[in-house]
Amino acid sequence: MSLPAELPLRGLRVLNPRPEAQAAALSAALADAGAEVLALPLLAIEPLPLDAAARALLLDLDQYQATLFVSANAARLGLEAVADLWPQWPWQLPAYAVGAATRQVLEAAGLAVISPEREDSEGLLALPELQAVAGQRWLLFRGDEGRELLPDSLRARGARVDIVPLYQRSLPLEAAVQWSRLPALPDVVLITSSLVWRHWRALAGDAALRPLLVAVSERVAAQLRAVGAQHVLCAGAAQPGAWIDTLCRWRRGDTHGIQ
Repeated sequence: MSLPAELPLRGLRVLNPRPEAQAAALSAALADAGAEVLALPLLAIEPLPLDAAARALLLDLDQYQATLFVSANAARLGLEAVADLWPQWPWQLPAYAVGAATRQVLEAAGLAVISPEREDSEGLLALPELQAVAGQRWLLFRGDEGRELLPDSLRARGARVDIVPLYQRSLPLEAAVQWSRLPALPDVVLITSSLVWRHWRALAGDAALRPLLVAVSERVAAQLRAVGAQHVLCAGAAQPGAWIDTLCRWRRGDTHGIQ
């Protein structure tokens, strides 16, 4: 019997790994589609204090040709750090965002933002504005690690890239207890980053590869396949609608363009 159109994910157990403070919208969208949501945060975001080197970079903000923000957390914490040192954002300084959630945070602060249709580092690097950057200074707002493709690629194109580390990401201390209390192994795990995958594998062990793994980008999907995952799809974006659309199409047996 076919599923009602209004509940296309009925009966599907989906693990949402997003940090607790950021999980609500995705969990609500999954539940509205009929999924049984297993909330298991696999990332804890801990703000880092600005050291003297980071403050010096921010004091030179108007000397840069552009800024890059890799996440909504980077945007929120980066704007707070800038506001402590500048009365307003340098009006001619472009801001680039990896995805829609990051763009929304920046636009809410009044910035003009450029972001790619493809919501990942590769999409950002494909933008025309990021091709001829030799001799330019770019400032990257991110966590204490990750997204190395962005600075490495821009440097290879001749840009000088400085990094402001704003937060660190870790596996929440309570994750093991929460994992042990899950009523059943999920049918689907949403892999929102490479680090989420590492945390999921550390937590679930041999069971980590058994569910369907839906990756946020093709780069992450390739990493999953490289370690032996047999059931991998790519959502191609981090917005709730992208995850829901991918799962609905998979449920219908239509995986064209999402593998």
